[in-house]
Amino acid sequence: MPPVICMSCSFFRIQSESTGLCRVDSVKKGQGPVQVGVEDSCDRWRDSGQQYYIRIGWIKSQHQKKQ
Repeated sequence: MPPVICMSCSFFRIQSESTGLCRVDSVKKGQGPVQVGVEDSCDRWRDSGQQYYIRIGWIKSQHQKKQ
């Protein structure tokens, strides 16, 4: 099972190698998404399953493009 961090949360939407948007409040309260780091975590975390590994692969490909 992936670690309990934003990267593996179903509310998280990745933007760059180190940041993304947390949509937990936008889903529940109608507010906009909040920017968070990929290593952040909170008590409202929900498992995204395979999405974690897809996001890790995306980050690795972005890192390789820069080199």
